[in-house]
Amino acid sequence: AENMQHLKNPFMILWSLFVVEDTKLGAIVATATLVIEHKFTHSCAKRGRIEDVVVSGDCRGKQLGKLLMSTLTLLSKRLNCYKITLECLPKNVAFYTKFGYSVSEENYMYQRFFN
Repeated sequence: AENMQHLKNPFMILWSLFVVEDTKLGAIVATATLVIEHKFTHSCAKRGRIEDVVVSGDCRGKQLGKLLMSTLTLLSKRLNCYKITLECLPKNVAFYTKFGYSVSEENYMYQRFFN
């Protein structure tokens, strides 16, 4: 019943955008988003979702992706998410498995409305 309080606001979703800025360049060089939503099918427990992990080409290999993934994963645990998910291309699976993520047997489906 306590978890059901979140149903009073059906749009209660927490979006957190994380950025890494190169202060010398005055530019954002890496970013990732953490979405926390309450899932009705799990008694309104929190589920985390990582989206849009991007590191500038010039800054790859500097552990920025590792920093972002470690931070978002730890934050999801601290926020008591029952699970955290992400979608990635097959070529990126090895990177994400380093942080404890595993390939799911679930199907990922979509409809594209714009290019």
